[in-house]
Amino acid sequence: FRGLELYEPSEAEKQRHVDFPLEIVSPLNPQDTRVDAMNGLALPGKCYLMLDRIELCIPDGGPAGLGFIRGTKQVDPSEWFFKAHFYQDPVIPGSLGLESFIQLMKVAAIKRWGTQLAGRNCHYEPIALNQKHFWSYRGQVIPKDNLVTVDACITRVDDADHLLVAEGFLMVDGRIIYSMKEFALRVVIDG
Repeated sequence: FRGLELYEPSEAEKQRHVDFPLEIVSPLNPQDTRVDAMNGLALPGKCYLMLDRIELCIPDGGPAGLGFIRGTKQVDPSEWFFKAHFYQDPVIPGSLGLESFIQLMKVAAIKRWGTQLAGRNCHYEPIALNQKHFWSYRGQVIPKDNLVTVDACITRVDDADHLLVAEGFLMVDGRIIYSMKEFALRVVIDG
């Protein structure tokens, strides 16, 4: 990726970081038949959670002042998806790399609308219908890699429609391998 500039929050922005601990819930692995009850704005269970930690969550951060979120995941070669990818091609599937970015957007949605929508039946519409998005990739996450880092900058918010639009990057051991632009996530209120 030539000419791309990563956004790095200023020290003043980093001081506005708010904690967002990731809750570990079932299913813990793909064979786990237990599913913890989750509200509509919850993140997925452990086996589908593509982040281990939210490093930075700045609700008014980023270039547009609408939010900046950084999450990380330690690469664990024993995780199920390495074996589930194509025969003799153990990588984190690209769709799960994108899922990690969408999960960061869900964190932004929870921070923005979680209190307002608490107790209401709702669900995520990822990727928001009728919204164009772009994804470029130039590499893979393989078992010998160490750390996946995902950044999301919220670029547009529609509070009436509960819609977030973001752009960002996925890096492995400091190398940018995915670029995502104009990804949209909507929270839909049921009934």
